[in-house]
Amino acid sequence: MSTMLEYDVVVVGGGPAGCMAAKYAAKTGASTLIIEADTEIGKPVQCAGLISQRAIEESETKDKSFINCEIKGAIVRSQSQELMIKSPGKSAFAIRRDIFDSVLAQEAQKEGAEIILRRRVKSVAKGAGETKLRIRTANGKEEISARVVIGADGVKSKVAKMAGLRVAKSFLNCVQVEGVYKTEDAFADFAEIFVGNTIAPGFFAWAIPLGAENIARIGLCIDKRFSAQSNPLLYLKRNLAEHPLIAKRYKGARSKFTAGTIPVGVRKRGQTVRVDKGILLVGDAAAHVKPVTGGGVYYGMKCGKMAGEIAAKASLTGDLKMLTAYERRWRKEIGKEIAFGVKVHRLRCILSDNDFDTILQTLSQEALLQQIQEKGDIDYPSIVFHEFLKNPRLIKLMAKNIIKYLYTK
Repeated sequence: MSTMLEYDVVVVGGGPAGCMAAKYAAKTGASTLIIEADTEIGKPVQCAGLISQRAIEESETKDKSFINCEIKGAIVRSQSQELMIKSPGKSAFAIRRDIFDSVLAQEAQKEGAEIILRRRVKSVAKGAGETKLRIRTANGKEEISARVVIGADGVKSKVAKMAGLRVAKSFLNCVQVEGVYKTEDAFADFAEIFVGNTIAPGFFAWAIPLGAENIARIGLCIDKRFSAQSNPLLYLKRNLAEHPLIAKRYKGARSKFTAGTIPVGVRKRGQTVRVDKGILLVGDAAAHVKPVTGGGVYYGMKCGKMAGEIAAKASLTGDLKMLTAYERRWRKEIGKEIAFGVKVHRLRCILSDNDFDTILQTLSQEALLQQIQEKGDIDYPSIVFHEFLKNPRLIKLMAKNIIKYLYTK
């Protein structure tokens, strides 16, 4: 059985980027539909669940039921050094992503967007003045026509693949468990970051407190190109069993285990828009992710607003050339930040454990630590990283690694 549905804008994927795109498309006057493959918005969760105050403000929601607790700082640890960073006035928040996504979906619906669940896109084909999506359902097939399609369907975006777009430069593989993790009371609201090639090669490990009953999310990401093992779960299991601090504090997992992939960097201009097919990409599908931290919620929502508004205007006027403004706008907002983050990630991948010790020891100096606490920004990390690069000791470390850096793809 086949049915035909018609909309101005169809958003594939109901995460933060997709919900925000749908909200702004509907708000601008376009008939809008969100297609979600899963049985429920927000599940399964594939996120560490740590976002900034700015991201909460960007969400535009008054409902804060998704917040687990406030995170007031971070402790960064290498093999022999420790750096404590307090963030007065710049708190981050541990959140329930399933509830957060659900709230955003409800906000999109309030603006007029519709949502259908358990629908998987099988094909995207350009017709005369419209794009046709063939959808597989439990009861058969559907056809949906849209003037503009927004691919917000994650890092393995089928919309991107069908449009012939190859966005991300590389990928991180991540795993996380939620369990009992006992910390000192004085640091119960501090996140912990662990760096080192035996701990999480090419990235870092973390422990994020959830504010109640000593429960935390413990996880890590790896860059497989710089890892002896390709499966991040092997590193997580080893950390939980053998790491001198993590193993001591970890008291056992609860039921929640998550795994996912994070895109790093955008290949080149023009890879998030196909005007001839009436397609835009946003969120993880467009690699709208901070390479330094792996976070993508804030960037995804920010770019989702642009995508929704521009898609609506293009669909309502019939002028698909307007879609090119989307790529210009998001690159102006976050393009330089992502490009700088790729360079930081590339450097991180080649540093030795001794190099990480040197960095943390250097940053522990009072003047530098004060700069971090004053200028540090989870959403725009380049601001403080540029300050680091002026330090003579860190310049020396960069010089030592320059050949390896230049020859690292």
